[in-house]
Amino acid sequence: MPAAPKQALRQDQGSKAASIPTVLVLGGSGAIGSAVCLRFAQNGWNVGVHYHVNYDSAADVLQKVEQLGREGRTFQADTSDSRQTHVLFDQVQTVWPELDALVWSVGTTVDRLTVRITPSEWERMLHTNLTGLFLCLQRGLRLFSERRGGAVTVMSSLSSARGGAGQAAYAACKAGALGLVKSAAQEFGEANVRVNAIFPGWQQSPLAGDAFPHPDQLHAHVLGRTPSLEDVTDFIYRLTTTRDISGQVYNMDSRIW
Repeated sequence: MPAAPKQALRQDQGSKAASIPTVLVLGGSGAIGSAVCLRFAQNGWNVGVHYHVNYDSAADVLQKVEQLGREGRTFQADTSDSRQTHVLFDQVQTVWPELDALVWSVGTTVDRLTVRITPSEWERMLHTNLTGLFLCLQRGLRLFSERRGGAVTVMSSLSSARGGAGQAAYAACKAGALGLVKSAAQEFGEANVRVNAIFPGWQQSPLAGDAFPHPDQLHAHVLGRTPSLEDVTDFIYRLTTTRDISGQVYNMDSRIW
């Protein structure tokens, strides 16, 4: 993938006037999401930091974005709720009428064998990991289609392709996310809207929790290590700002699938 520019500037169709680009990071208060926020800010972007319940983390990310000299805002919403998602995007557009990119880094998991997952756990996983993505894609794709350009980058998981013991609900949601990504890419390609997904691999976070592998459990990784957060966020930035890639899924660690 070609090197991304130090500062990617928006250039509207039919106009030579460039302005500062803006990204909304959904799940921007999380481990990966917060690092993504800072990566975009370092490259001159304004950053919307979305959170659901973790205001303190979102506020900390916002402070770091502003220390980098960029404009930032925090936005609260339960993205699995259609009303709250609608309000979220209205608030974002009030601050930044033109949005250039969305990064989806919202997620939750529960480790249960298929026969032990309760209906309430299944519904929570489905609403958070898949319905929320669907609702945000609906709004984001409309915005990007209207302005004839934009990018969506979705955090998925290798479990979407491989499954895993105790990962049935999570894997099903992530597989559904890939279906959304590939379908949206085909539906909106003519509007110059790019939609891609990545598997960020194991990262130290509350989502990984105690399941994070010990160094002697990395035999499935051909490099014998998990991907660094720095490499993952660098790739997310490059993918989001590369103009001619859409409908693709990238595996960010060295497990073969």
